[in-house]
Amino acid sequence: MKKLAIITDAWLPQVNGVVNTYQHINPFLKQKYQIEVLHPMMFTNFSYPWYKEIKIAINTKKITEKFFGDYDPDVIHIATEGPVGIAGKKFCENNKLRYTTSFHTRFPEYIEQRIMIPKIIGYSFLKNFHKNACNVLVPTVSMRNELTKYQFQNLKIWSRGVNTELFNPLKRKKGMKKYIVYIGRVSLEKNIEAFLEIRTKMDKIVVGDGPEKQRLQNKYPYVSFVGMKKGQDLANYYANAEALVFPSKTDTFGNVILESLASGTPVAAYPVTGPKDILKNSLIDSLDNNIENSLKKALKIDRNDCRKFAMQFTWDKCANQFLSNIVNAKN
Repeated sequence: MKKLAIITDAWLPQVNGVVNTYQHINPFLKQKYQIEVLHPMMFTNFSYPWYKEIKIAINTKKITEKFFGDYDPDVIHIATEGPVGIAGKKFCENNKLRYTTSFHTRFPEYIEQRIMIPKIIGYSFLKNFHKNACNVLVPTVSMRNELTKYQFQNLKIWSRGVNTELFNPLKRKKGMKKYIVYIGRVSLEKNIEAFLEIRTKMDKIVVGDGPEKQRLQNKYPYVSFVGMKKGQDLANYYANAEALVFPSKTDTFGNVILESLASGTPVAAYPVTGPKDILKNSLIDSLDNNIENSLKKALKIDRNDCRKFAMQFTWDKCANQFLSNIVNAKN
């Protein structure tokens, strides 16, 4: 069986879309490949200032060389552009190994919001990072179009999936007080205040954790901040909501959109990369530049249509799309 190496700065115990995606496709990949993951916990590391669960690897050269020497992979995929990804990229290029990469996160926008470094500088770095990859996997057509404007090359679409057994309309209970919900990281780039400012008689619930949680909890005391939830607890919050509000304008996809739809819960969102790639021109299209108008549209959507739509996004299909784009490391 051939060996696949996944090189990533995002791995357990982190909880995010990147980790979620690889964790779900790995069982399918293991049917065809032996898999080893090079990740930050294998190195000396420290916590990212705004997110304690995110680890930044340091002194990466020795461990990276040992990993490749011991494992000798046939296929190499570099998932992220952090220190571990950079170390893997350098090793591949120094040893003339072919590899693929993926684009998961719009770091240039996040950095511009936090420390005012123009995003064009960030995209210049990312273009250089990905330029020698045989294929660069991106989650949506509109993300591919955006990166093409920054002169990225070899872009291939790699969509996402959803666990339709866990996220299921059957978890919806009768007689509950009506609420709308935001689910995800509680951070600046997620634009959560657009959700919190919505005028509605329904309750609002924020499911998730992050650096903005305490500030927003103090500012909006009438909103329920329930923290991070997993498994059945998380599925219950989706299924029993009247709608999920997805206020982010910087996500590359939005896995929570699929989880909500699989639960039978419609989604209110802006017509931006991610939501528009999933929802536009469908029976469940609620997109609007005004999030309150989007919510009004979402509340009119048939919950059965949400479920039917989500059923097409399977993790095995996602895994097969990934497999179709990776390449042999050695010529």
